[in-house]
Amino acid sequence: MNKNNFWQKTNHLEIFLIFLFILCVLWYYLIPTERTLHEQLLHLTFIGFSGMNFWSFILVAIQSYVWGYIFLGL
Repeated sequence: MNKNNFWQKTNHLEIFLIFLFILCVLWYYLIPTERTLHEQLLHLTFIGFSGMNFWSFILVAIQSYVWGYIFLGL
């Protein structure tokens, strides 16, 4: 695999993961059913997630970006 092609694919994956997280946050606020389950799943999935607040949003966005590099590198 070409090195430039690898970085291009990882960036596409990371942008997709961040987009999915933003979709999850919107889902949490727009559809109020099962909020507890949704928050528990995010808490289990992401290290340091403490609830739907600004710092958790930033932390999960960074982790989504990093997880993209880790999983595509394997």
